[in-house]
Amino acid sequence: MTRKLDEERIYRVVTRFFSYVVFSHVWQGNELSFQDVNSVELVWNLPNMASSEKLWNFCKEAQRLGYKWAWSDTCCIDKTTSSILNQSLTSMYKWYTDSAATLVFLAGVAHPSKPRDITRSLWMTRAWTLQELLAPKVIFFYDSTWQPYLGNTGTNHKKCPQIMQGLADAIKIPHGTIVTFSPGMLGVREKLRLASTRNATVEEDVAYSLIGIFESDIRPYYGEGANALGHLLEEIVTRFGEVTVLAW
Repeated sequence: MTRKLDEERIYRVVTRFFSYVVFSHVWQGNELSFQDVNSVELVWNLPNMASSEKLWNFCKEAQRLGYKWAWSDTCCIDKTTSSILNQSLTSMYKWYTDSAATLVFLAGVAHPSKPRDITRSLWMTRAWTLQELLAPKVIFFYDSTWQPYLGNTGTNHKKCPQIMQGLADAIKIPHGTIVTFSPGMLGVREKLRLASTRNATVEEDVAYSLIGIFESDIRPYYGEGANALGHLLEEIVTRFGEVTVLAW
């Protein structure tokens, strides 16, 4: 019994040490790159500019929550190496799922925030937001001054009915789906419907942002344009035999 308790205690300590939080936000101007961050010894040594301040605030909040590891797509992926970028895109959903928490910075939401202010954030319309909203088990929203949205200091904003209902009303996704989503819980057409109102700066991201949600095996290839969505739909038809999805 003592040995089992010791093993469980060690497992908790190790798991906690390697737990990480991920960052969800709207890109604003010149975001920091992998090369920018890799050029300094510490993230705190980055040049003092808006994108650095946003990253610093994210890291500070991660520290405040008790985590030693923080991940942001803008500066933790070497986008100059296609193999790394492609692997990152196909792994993204799992990274959010396995995170200890996802921190969402709502730059367009003023402080103090009010109910439904979240609907004014550009974060809501991004193609990648769908998986960043559905995949994490724990999520925290912050207004433009990095204060908890609606002043909610709870342990998980997915457990706040007021915040979740505001999200549900804004993006037309049922409250329960946001809180308990897993790739197998919805049909193909329903998943495509959830994605139909998303906006993407890069055309291929309409498809690539759905890779994890569909547990897809397609390989990203920037430059294929609208064919990316065609490849995703082709795989869905082959795997599920639902030709009707082509009319979604």
